[in-house]
Amino acid sequence: MLSTYLLLILVLFFLLTTLIPQYIVEWQIEYRKNSLKTAGDEIGKRIDYYLGFYDSTIYTTYIDNVTRQYAGSLNSRVMIFDGNGRIISDSNNQFKQQSLDLPQIRDALEGRSTWNNYFFNDIGNVLYLAVPVFFDGNISGGVLIANSINDLYDNVDVINDTIKTIIFIVGVLITVGVAIISNHFLKPINKFYPVINKLAKGDFGDRVDVRSNDEFKMLANSFNSMSIKLDEVEQQREDFVGNVSHELKTPLASIKLLSESLLTQDKVEEKVYKEFLSDINNETDRLNSIVTELLSLVDLNKKHLVLEYEMTNLNLDIDKILDQLKPFADQKNIKIVFEELDNIMIRLDKNKIKQAIINIVHNAIVYSPEFGVVTVKLYKDRDQVVLEIEDTGYGIPKENIDSIFDRFYRVDKARSRNTGGTGLGLSISKQIVNLHNGSISVSSVLGVGSTFSIRLPIQQGV
Repeated sequence: MLSTYLLLILVLFFLLTTLIPQYIVEWQIEYRKNSLKTAGDEIGKRIDYYLGFYDSTIYTTYIDNVTRQYAGSLNSRVMIFDGNGRIISDSNNQFKQQSLDLPQIRDALEGRSTWNNYFFNDIGNVLYLAVPVFFDGNISGGVLIANSINDLYDNVDVINDTIKTIIFIVGVLITVGVAIISNHFLKPINKFYPVINKLAKGDFGDRVDVRSNDEFKMLANSFNSMSIKLDEVEQQREDFVGNVSHELKTPLASIKLLSESLLTQDKVEEKVYKEFLSDINNETDRLNSIVTELLSLVDLNKKHLVLEYEMTNLNLDIDKILDQLKPFADQKNIKIVFEELDNIMIRLDKNKIKQAIINIVHNAIVYSPEFGVVTVKLYKDRDQVVLEIEDTGYGIPKENIDSIFDRFYRVDKARSRNTGGTGLGLSISKQIVNLHNGSISVSSVLGVGSTFSIRLPIQQGV
């Protein structure tokens, strides 16, 4: 950053010390040339008649007086030449009655005012300017002015030195300022690098400590929030892998143990044989259930998942779901009550919503005691459809409510083992509801029961 500013200063120094002095000197020369041309035209008007009828015995003194007058006021050398290019008056009395072969004189005798800048070793830079003099529409001669412009270059040198001094002072100030500012900005930024490198290596434990109250503090807070989130995601990933491994290992271990028991015994009673095979079959079903729900999670996590919306009679679909689960509820003498407060027609992904509802109602049956009641209530609430599943089960402790939608989470792991749950059902249901732009929540009282509420917008998937 500092090197960039220094480079800009050097470029600026070059431009200012090269282009600006050149522009100034050209502008000053142009101004001097215009001033001399105006003076030359004035001289021409004063001597045009005398050049037209020039007689050296009569007009020489007058013309010499005019020449010397303007030479003094212009601080220049002034010469008057006739129509043949012969010098008839010279403020320096050097070339009088001589002919000078100068391009400016030749151009003036052709009716053009021209100028040029010459450099002489002994006197330096001299501006030559010649203007024609007309009388009765004819060129009768001209005026040649030679003016030293060393002062213009001297002025430019002074300006250039001043610019260099200013640029040097400004450059030093900018360099110091940039160094201070860079230190102010880079110091907090440098605190990010080691933490970022650790993040890249999978270490999410470090945080950036910026002790200020500016944008860097806000950036550090946002960065730390991201680190915390990544740490949580990594922890969830590790927990997920661990849980999956455990969930798959448990039924596999049971199957292996049961099958080895059968293989190592020479004589096995038919009753024991069937019991072991039944247990193996149950563990296989459990494995299949875990794999099926894992595949559902993978499917729901796809970035480009497209829901297959269709117009659905939700009342009818829920009725079918409850009929499907009734035999399971009958095993525990659990009564299922369906309260249809409104008739609901809605566009949604029928199969996925069915899966979500089955998971929640199934849980309600599983965690309700014998002779319990599961109440399913369907109604409209303004622009939303509300589905409530209420059970008379064990209830959920307050400290566990925020975690029940996490993958593999169980409130009572011992009871879940007995009921065969995987801890994935509620997580799947929540993701399905979220995909429909809906929400799912739960309220619970220990020893009384729990109520799950699903809210879906009526207008969706259009």
